Amino acid sequence: MKKFYLLTVLLFIILTGCNFKLDYKKIVPITIDRFANEFIGFVHKGNIDTCLSLVLPEMNTDEARKFLQNCYSNINSLNLDSVKIINANKTSLMGKDGFTNYWIDYEYNTNPKFLYIKIGIREQNGRLTVTAFNGNILDESLSKTYNFTFKDKGIKHFLFFCISILVPVFILFTLFFAIKTKLNKKWLWIIGIILGFTKFSINWTTGQVGFSLINFMILGAGIIKSGNVAPWILSFSIPIVSIIFWIRKLKGTKTTEKDLRPTGQETIITKQD
Repeated sequence: MKKFYLLTVLLFIILTGCNFKLDYKKIVPITIDRFANEFIGFVHKGNIDTCLSLVLPEMNTDEARKFLQNCYSNINSLNLDSVKIINANKTSLMGKDGFTNYWIDYEYNTNPKFLYIKIGIREQNGRLTVTAFNGNILDESLSKTYNFTFKDKGIKHFLFFCISILVPVFILFTLFFAIKTKLNKKWLWIIGIILGFTKFSINWTTGQVGFSLINFMILGAGIIKSGNVAPWILSFSIPIVSIIFWIRKLKGTKTTEKDLRPTGQETIITKQD
């Protein structure tokens, strides 16, 4: 029983104290990171002609020039010394004319505001070009915005949090008793018990609720985020097999109790001298 309590405590710690970190340096090579920062530096200094020489040919338009000039006017007064990658991914196309696309999100702490820039880089035949560029200036760091906190959260958040704790505890509790119980095809029962079916999820930052009918989750709950700076997604599922196990177990207990009750037609045997 002590092991069960330890598993429950460990599960609580995992669900409430996750520290999700990704090392994006493994995704973005130094040469790509340097090229991206050089392009952002050219925008920051207003070198629009240089910027346009580094983009895809089809992007070198008057509209793109106006967009980059507008970006310059918005960020030229900001200090861009404090920067870090907060999200990145890459995709590759194989073949003779193959290439690799990189998508990088940068966070600049310009004090007191925060600048977020998303840039796309294509590496093809040893040449680097910019495929996308966009930015936003925010009053607060997204790291703080996406913190897993109960501040300013409503009943919906508390309900999801409690259920996401109770479902795995219920599954572990059921698993403990199932292992101790004599069952036909016990291994199938155990597999079914540790899974939850369907999925209810909540974006912890926005409060948006999602539902997926065809889904299963190990231990019936989970908490994830798509990057270092991204909203937490808390989810739980229905422990259908665990519920069926207890229904069958309780019915079996009642049947046993019923069989042990007197029928009113007992035969009394007395000792005769």
